[in-house]
Amino acid sequence: MNNKLIVFAFLLSSAANAEQKALPPVIDQSTYYSGVNRTVAPSNNAIYEVLGRVEQLQLEVQQLRGVVEEQAYLIEQLKSRQSTIYTDLDQRLLDLTGGALPVAVQPVAEGTDNVVPEAATESHQDNAVADTVAPEVNQKQVYQAAYETLRNGHNNQAISAFNQLLKQFPQGEYADNAWYWLGEAYKVKQDVKAAKHAFEQVVKLFPNSPKVPDALLKLGYIELDQDNKIKARDYFTRVTINYPTTTAAHLATKKLLQMDRR
Repeated sequence: MNNKLIVFAFLLSSAANAEQKALPPVIDQSTYYSGVNRTVAPSNNAIYEVLGRVEQLQLEVQQLRGVVEEQAYLIEQLKSRQSTIYTDLDQRLLDLTGGALPVAVQPVAEGTDNVVPEAATESHQDNAVADTVAPEVNQKQVYQAAYETLRNGHNNQAISAFNQLLKQFPQGEYADNAWYWLGEAYKVKQDVKAAKHAFEQVVKLFPNSPKVPDALLKLGYIELDQDNKIKARDYFTRVTINYPTTTAAHLATKKLLQMDRR
């Protein structure tokens, strides 16, 4: 009987102790992998790398756009100048000849061979002009012939023609343009020293010429190509300050911005 009481008392004690024990913690399994794809946020380094690439691409696009605009500006200048020269020249020749064009400038019929040795052509034209055309028209024709030679890609002949024009008319009506295109011809030949001298003559001898901002811009390009950034910046700044409404100033501003980003 005593044994049964002892066993019964032991069971009651065990049950009481079991009720006093803390319940096991509830585990939230919602954070565990459940087979569903989850998006991982990109790191800061990856974001900065992408932003850096975007900025580099934007800079390259701006540089290419500047090159395209510069070429378009040069082409537009050539077209405008060519149209003006032809119109004015034709009008003057018509006035001098009473409405009939001289033989030297009569239009060539299509399909005919008009290829003539350059030396003979220049000599014939010079003689005809000297005999029938006033000195002012002579000067313009010499300039036009030199310009057309350059436009057709004959740099050496163009250089000789522009130098001859400047020798005959050093302060003539087309002297500033002649110096400028002489600089362009030397620049194409990569004769940097001669190109710089020609562009500097435009600025020095003809400060009121409309070619001055273009000459300053080209001087800036030359200095920048030679890694003379201080001189290049000075030329570009002069263009933007002294000629702010010109296309040359617009191109110079872009170059200054590009230099600041480097």
